[in-house]
Amino acid sequence: MTAYSYGQQPSDLTARDLSLGWLAGVRHLKTSSASGSYWHHHAEIQLLFCIKGEFAYEFRDHPAEVLTAGHFIVIPAGIEHRLSEAIDPAGHRVEMLLGNGARGMHSPFPSKVAAELVAALSGRALHPTACSRELTAFFLELDSLASRGAKSLSPVELALARTLSCLILQRCVHQHKPGPIKAGTRLIKEATAWLKSHYAENVRMERLVAYMGYSRSRLFELFKHETGLTPADWLSRHRIKIAREMLKTTQLPVCVIAKACGYSSAQYFNAVFRRQTGLTPSEWRRRH
Repeated sequence: MTAYSYGQQPSDLTARDLSLGWLAGVRHLKTSSASGSYWHHHAEIQLLFCIKGEFAYEFRDHPAEVLTAGHFIVIPAGIEHRLSEAIDPAGHRVEMLLGNGARGMHSPFPSKVAAELVAALSGRALHPTACSRELTAFFLELDSLASRGAKSLSPVELALARTLSCLILQRCVHQHKPGPIKAGTRLIKEATAWLKSHYAENVRMERLVAYMGYSRSRLFELFKHETGLTPADWLSRHRIKIAREMLKTTQLPVCVIAKACGYSSAQYFNAVFRRQTGLTPSEWRRRH
């Protein structure tokens, strides 16, 4: 089996499969547990759309950025980056690698137009941008096709993947930057503020529902739409974030930190910590 360096795994839909010239590949990125993240760069422009989760990116000589569900980010070729604190968290993204606009057999764009679109998209680099429902739907469908791999797709489905890729390129270039904060966003800010203030307690989601004054189904629907996570998943990530900081800055025993972060069982805390960071709490402390 070929060994690939971090961030350089082959695409699920390759340039040869798509034959668009400007598109080097599409990759389905979905994991249920965390792993290590290392400094690396790509020879192509990287376009990433977050479907679920939260990804905090660090860049060499550029400010850090956080990519959340429903947003895309453009990382220029050659820019070194990694996930914050060397953790590639559990989550779901789809990646497109953009070339230089060379002519392709199936590209609807003349090579000059493709190059101009790719260059225009590069002008939005390193700043997460919220997607419209239409653009989100395009990304989701392209990811679904990539998850199956080119060998499992019919000629019609490959043609659909090409069409979606072209639409995504055009729509991302013209996607408006986020405007005023919407009511749903304000609601979730209030909900997450409540979770932050109660993370050390035995939080039952019914308490959050009662505090917010919404039905459980409506609150969870809005929460997931805005964050890509359920309230319980968001709370779990926040608790582990606090725990990581305590492990780095204190000498408190792991069992004490577990309790301080709302976990009644150190064993369960260890399991959640390892799933989110790829390390046990003790291993994390030694490394940091």
